[in-house]
Amino acid sequence: MKRIYDPSAGHSQPYKKHKHNDSQRKHPHSSGSPHTQHRPHSSDTHRHQERREQRSLSYEEAITHLPPPTSPSAPIPPYTPFTIPANQLPPLPAIVSPTLATAPFKHRSLLPSYNRSTSSSAQQEMTYERLEFLGDAYIELLATRLIFSRFPSLPAGSQSQLRELLVKNETLAEYSRAYGFDKRVEVGAMEAMLEDGRKKFAGNKGFNKVLGDVFEAYVSAVILDGVEVEVVEKWLTALWAPKLVEAARNDRSYAYNPELALTHDADTADPLKIYNPTAKADLQKRLQPSRDVKLSYETYKDSVELKGDQLGQNRHFIALYLTGYGYERKLLGEGEGKNKVEAGNWAATEAMYGDCKGIVEQCEKKSAVIKEEKRKEREREEAAQAGSA
Repeated sequence: MKRIYDPSAGHSQPYKKHKHNDSQRKHPHSSGSPHTQHRPHSSDTHRHQERREQRSLSYEEAITHLPPPTSPSAPIPPYTPFTIPANQLPPLPAIVSPTLATAPFKHRSLLPSYNRSTSSSAQQEMTYERLEFLGDAYIELLATRLIFSRFPSLPAGSQSQLRELLVKNETLAEYSRAYGFDKRVEVGAMEAMLEDGRKKFAGNKGFNKVLGDVFEAYVSAVILDGVEVEVVEKWLTALWAPKLVEAARNDRSYAYNPELALTHDADTADPLKIYNPTAKADLQKRLQPSRDVKLSYETYKDSVELKGDQLGQNRHFIALYLTGYGYERKLLGEGEGKNKVEAGNWAATEAMYGDCKGIVEQCEKKSAVIKEEKRKEREREEAAQAGSA
């Protein structure tokens, strides 16, 4: 039987996003000579100072902000149309089979054969506990395909972090609530269900784990019911798109790396907002560090482990100081990133385009003068040697 989407199936709540506030950076800068001029705390970084409120994107808008896939997915057959109603959740794929339609919301405590004292009871019957095993695998695969195809320039570690954002239990539980799955869960013994959730996912709230399992079970049931995987992939891509765009906006190394080709607003052409993986090397060439000129990249604050959608990631903090050209440990810029290299590149970027841009340009001119004087000195020495030969 040919399958179609039921656009009226199961939307109940609008998509909800988590907001993350940037941490305030407080650190004492070392004292130096009168040339050392620290910036006031109020102008700590441009990205904190100038960050504007971002308009929340609908699902259909968010998809257009993602980079195009590097390899096309299989086309959706014409008898399975996929459209996203304006300002609504992507429609749930309908499940026709009566058994599969209810199984994603059924806890095994409802089964006649259920016996809490044994772990093998009713293992062959359809419940969300059985279906989530298959659904988990499909979700992992489709999230991997999405990131691998649309963010090919990201290193494997960053790709894994993005994938974790999409497949982690908190995200799936959020989608379950958005579709009203929390109101459809059937259970014979609520405490038993919550206890099972706590055992399977230590440290997380039991019902959150249950809702994550229910979402995975629904994906599994849809595919077992005969809906093409390509349709499920389109559905999940639309569902995940705002999450990816939000993550990109919160992490500049995702959002504004030109290699990622992420569509963004015109005002992000500001070089302070574009991650440059060669920023340290670029600054090195401009200032020509030597025995008398030194660029020092130093940790100014202990690294921290992030929470929320960035759980498991760390944030590192690097300050850049200049000694030379009449300055003693002059603070040129600060940066933060997923590792020290990234944080150092942001510090160098701030030095070249932030409050100390003029200082860098002056020092670059002095460097050019010194370089020219050395060139002329070498020419004079060479001429003297040639004349004495």
